[in-house]
Amino acid sequence: MNNYLSIISAIISKYNINIDRAKKTVIYKLLSKYIDILIFNVVTILSIITMINNSKTIHKNALKLLKDYINETCHSKKISGGTTLPSEYFGINSGIYNENNATGNILDIDFSSGILRPQIGGGGLNKLNKEEINILSKSIKNILHYYKLKVSNEIINELIVLINDNIDCLFRQLKNIRLVNPSLIKKMINSNKTLEIFK
Repeated sequence: MNNYLSIISAIISKYNINIDRAKKTVIYKLLSKYIDILIFNVVTILSIITMINNSKTIHKNALKLLKDYINETCHSKKISGGTTLPSEYFGINSGIYNENNATGNILDIDFSSGILRPQIGGGGLNKLNKEEINILSKSIKNILHYYKLKVSNEIINELIVLINDNIDCLFRQLKNIRLVNPSLIKKMINSNKTLEIFK
């Protein structure tokens, strides 16, 4: 199992997740295990797609198939007609709309920088520091080395973004738990269809 403690600590702090301090070590080890499973599953699915296509190199079309395969995880479900609605519309509390999530206006125009509107949401490497990117990159490369597959740095970066989006998704759901403990983490992952990639 790899050491994802810096990633876990940063996201727990970002979302102000309330963990059972008496079980902190067990919680961190458990979350590291689930991140390991996520990375293994993502890279293995991508490797299988590549090998089915009789290739020794991972190409963008295989990455697109991977993204299509795990697309249903964690993101807002689309309704027929293409409309995307928050879970509150269906009576499910996502935890987004509460007094702890108050933010300023993020759509201000910055004339001095020539910015009409900043990017809203979306994954990216900018959410991770260099050490965290290196940790995820090393894990991905180790699995690909096992499968004897070649990959470009560009595709590795896209995989890191995809993996980070799913890690972020897990923690966004954890922040809705009043006090996080190991049994609640296991129960949530085992019973939640949007977290299938962690199993």
